[in-house]
Amino acid sequence: MKKPKLVAAGVVLAVAVAAGVWALVAAGDEPDAGRPSAGTSAAATSPSTGASPAPAPTDPVGVLAAAAAKVDEQPYKLTLGTGGAGDGDATVLVWDPKARRGLETTSLKVPNGEVKIERLTTGPDVYVRVSAPDRRIPVWDGKTWWHVGAPGSPAANKGLDNTRLASTLTAPAKARQTGVREYAGTLDLRDSAAVLGSAVGGVLGDRAAAVPFTATVDDQGRLVRYRIELATEQSKTAQLDLTYSDFGLPVVADPPAADLVGENPPANIPGV
Repeated sequence: MKKPKLVAAGVVLAVAVAAGVWALVAAGDEPDAGRPSAGTSAAATSPSTGASPAPAPTDPVGVLAAAAAKVDEQPYKLTLGTGGAGDGDATVLVWDPKARRGLETTSLKVPNGEVKIERLTTGPDVYVRVSAPDRRIPVWDGKTWWHVGAPGSPAANKGLDNTRLASTLTAPAKARQTGVREYAGTLDLRDSAAVLGSAVGGVLGDRAAAVPFTATVDDQGRLVRYRIELATEQSKTAQLDLTYSDFGLPVVADPPAADLVGENPPANIPGV
């Protein structure tokens, strides 16, 4: 990969997988067709001894850890981009963290149109459907939901786990308040491969111990904006740019109809 956009776009989906999608579509090649919890809120209720709930933390590290934990208290919508203007690549996730159900849709701009990758988690199972601008790769037909495995299985955790990204903020290396409910600092991501995917280590390199971030918390103490700075091989900057919204929205994620499900997915299905 030569362009910063390609590195960032790969991170949006699952670093190496999305980059591979781009390369396959752009080249016209047809390959063989043959996801740590977010932590415990510092504002948790005290043991049942009649004591009042502990006061909310006020130090930046404590505020951010509590804000990240709150993300998993109710359903939400996550919009994830690369921070670059006009690249058109983005992921939208609608997720119920308690039921482990939701739909994630990634759109990747390619020279001849757009590749759309949908990832459906129905609690016990994960399915992926890919739509391509042409039909040179038959299994990317936009109809077949490929059964790629159960949550937590190796097949379901090869790349970026967008449902757990907030957990990377539970223990920032350094943090300071920069404005009203706004914060900045650095993250130690050396032990975050289970969330970020092993390929992210190659993007971050030696920077993994001190990765810059910014974050914004709403008036209810929830994380609503979170940007993680990433470096490309050209020492330019790309970002994971997260926006959490629509807390409490209804999430419907039912298994696909049996006649639309494909078992034994081929290797060119993301997540396999």
